[in-house]
Amino acid sequence: MKVSFIPAIPAKSLAAVLTIALSSTMVLTGCQATKGFLGKRDNGSLAYQKSEHLKPLTLPAEQQTAPFVPLYPIVEAGENTLPISNEAGKQYKLPPPQRILATPTTN
Repeated sequence: MKVSFIPAIPAKSLAAVLTIALSSTMVLTGCQATKGFLGKRDNGSLAYQKSEHLKPLTLPAEQQTAPFVPLYPIVEAGENTLPISNEAGKQYKLPPPQRILATPTTN
């Protein structure tokens, strides 16, 4: 005696449902309208611009500390002038890569 908790689904119906699900997934993941809709939500990638400096740590006078040796130089760059947000102003947008043209070689 064979017992199954899953109702019997005809093979044609199952194939049709899987085909529709797969094709709609493929279409929606590459659709520009989906990208535009999902790109307008705030994912927090620009939150670092609103960060504030913290007060320096204060230690007791009698406590010894190791000398501070910076590993990398910190350069004061000034104001950022690159456009780094998308059209909605809510997500970090990478600048497009620059196209490098190959120079023809002569033999």
